[in-house]
Amino acid sequence: MFKLKTIIITVLATMIFAKISSAGHHQMTMMYGGEFTNMNIVANGDHMSVSGAFIGTNRMTMENGDVIQTNFMCPALFINGDGNGTCKMKDAKSEDFWVLVWHCGVDGQCKGDAVNGTGRFEGVTGKMSWWNDSGWGEGSGTFIMK
Repeated sequence: MFKLKTIIITVLATMIFAKISSAGHHQMTMMYGGEFTNMNIVANGDHMSVSGAFIGTNRMTMENGDVIQTNFMCPALFINGDGNGTCKMKDAKSEDFWVLVWHCGVDGQCKGDAVNGTGRFEGVTGKMSWWNDSGWGEGSGTFIMK
């Protein structure tokens, strides 16, 4: 009987710890669309680099149902299909914004980190992954607001 009580208490404590440790971690899904503008292209043989700005709209749906819609501008550099960039994700209803630092592989799979912001996004953090297909994409991750 003692072993059964110990096992039950251990399981309950583990579940409570897991719930507490994930507090403030807000799961979300996202969809976006936009276009690459102001392109500069350098190509020669097997090398191609493209720089420019990706401009569009992103819609995040938080796990509690809240929707955050942003207009974004992302300076970016792609070399042989592999891309890196930083986005200013501006709230569609205010001047508040958050910053996304991202990388996309040649296969269109992308990962990014939310790294602070202004106003209601001050102190935001998060990790996201998504697929990109010619300026359209969907993904998910965490978006943690203080």
